[in-house]
Amino acid sequence: MTEDRLRIYRADNRLKVSGSIDLGYIGRFLDDQIRIDHSIEEIREWNIVKDHFERDFTDDELIAFLNRYFNAFAAKAEENRENINGDFLLNILDDMDYYETDFMTVDSLFIEDKLFYGNEEDIVEIYNTVRDGIESLSAYLGTPNDGSVPKGHIESVLRSFYPMLDFDVLTSNIVAELIGLNDGNISFLCSDNFDNLILHPAGGILDEDLGIRDWYNLE
Repeated sequence: MTEDRLRIYRADNRLKVSGSIDLGYIGRFLDDQIRIDHSIEEIREWNIVKDHFERDFTDDELIAFLNRYFNAFAAKAEENRENINGDFLLNILDDMDYYETDFMTVDSLFIEDKLFYGNEEDIVEIYNTVRDGIESLSAYLGTPNDGSVPKGHIESVLRSFYPMLDFDVLTSNIVAELIGLNDGNISFLCSDNFDNLILHPAGGILDEDLGIRDWYNLE
């Protein structure tokens, strides 16, 4: 039996959430960080609700269904955390390449003795060297993370592309901001502890297949 991670309940004709959702590197979101920004009347029009109920239903039955649905969603996300992590990092590194984000200016992120050719490179040369490799992984962007598309290798490949970037420091300094429970998806927002050098903040949605869609990370 799946352990409930979330409790969705009614308060002042709105729905509130307590508990937690762990989305791996994206962050662990707790209580007030988890929101349903829709009225009960609006939620009754959701596709997942219409697909589930074949008859009239009470608000209490609706709330019970939402609890089952989003607890199952959270459990599936935790079971597929490795795939989500790899996809999330790929989105980040794709953006860092596009913006030529200078992580060399952050001492804790930069491992100088791991530069490709000694200590002569600048950030542009680093991205130029690995750009083809990043582009070779771009086909994975926006694809499912529910196990139907193997992605467990992505993080290790990205680490091999960027030995001078401390991934452990990067991932441990991602800040979970907010998530929203929506019609068939979970939206998320996160930032970083490097004055938003890398995540400005950034966000997107996890669909039912756990693919990261509608990613944005605007400077």
